[in-house]
Amino acid sequence: MAQTDSLRIKTDSSQQPVEDILSTDVMIDSVVQPVKNKDVVRIVDAFAYTMTSPVRWEKDDWLTAGGVIGGTMLLSLADKPVYDLMNNNRSRFFDNLGEFGYHNGKPYAAAIVAGGFYATGWIINDEWTKETAAILTSAYLTSGVLQSSLKKIVGRARPSEGLGNYEFHPFKNDPGFSSFPSGHSQIAFVTAMVLAERVDKTWLKAVFYTGAAVTIASRMYANAHWITDVTFGSVLGYFCTKMVIKRFEQNKYGKAFSGYTHKNKIKWQIIPSYNGVGVIGTF
Repeated sequence: MAQTDSLRIKTDSSQQPVEDILSTDVMIDSVVQPVKNKDVVRIVDAFAYTMTSPVRWEKDDWLTAGGVIGGTMLLSLADKPVYDLMNNNRSRFFDNLGEFGYHNGKPYAAAIVAGGFYATGWIINDEWTKETAAILTSAYLTSGVLQSSLKKIVGRARPSEGLGNYEFHPFKNDPGFSSFPSGHSQIAFVTAMVLAERVDKTWLKAVFYTGAAVTIASRMYANAHWITDVTFGSVLGYFCTKMVIKRFEQNKYGKAFSGYTHKNKIKWQIIPSYNGVGVIGTF
């Protein structure tokens, strides 16, 4: 990430000084100089902003959330067929591939990736590398908190329990009932998406997403998750990462811990009627 004497933002046609730009795709309250926040501040800010994002959702966002939930329920019809497919196609090659997928989605893999990027960026004094590490860290944290919370709340039985894909025991303190969503898939997809968003080479993007796909498939192959578990875990990683990246663009130029409230609040109207008054809220 190159730095020049005057801060510039890349547009479709040319590069213009910030002071000449009145609006961009990134919502910035005041653009003057890059904030000099430390990386940890930007990580915490992106984490808090992402976790509170539902309070700023528009109608389309709620429709998307509903679509994801509805789509997951519909996809559950494929849980058992995919389970049977995985169990009927076992081989030494897939066993070895499954080992890679297992380790690629573990928390220690996330720590190694994020820590490795930050250590490298610190050693060579490269802001792009350190920022990549910070984005990874915040995305891991936000999606991880949501994923681990949902596991407890839902309490879905793993395929290995032999109870079927519609067996739920919320808040059961048993690893066998922590199938939904898949933590391995969430971690692997966050890693792939962040790294893919930070590079331009198509073949590199393909490598990153292939690694995530192997992890996702390996969890079904190991009878640890249903297809709905790994799909929802990946979708969770996608939306959290998307929000974190957006916030890192915002707090690069504006103040951290600002803009958390919804700018387009509900407009309330009081309408008199023959037997009283009515209240109408407009989004």
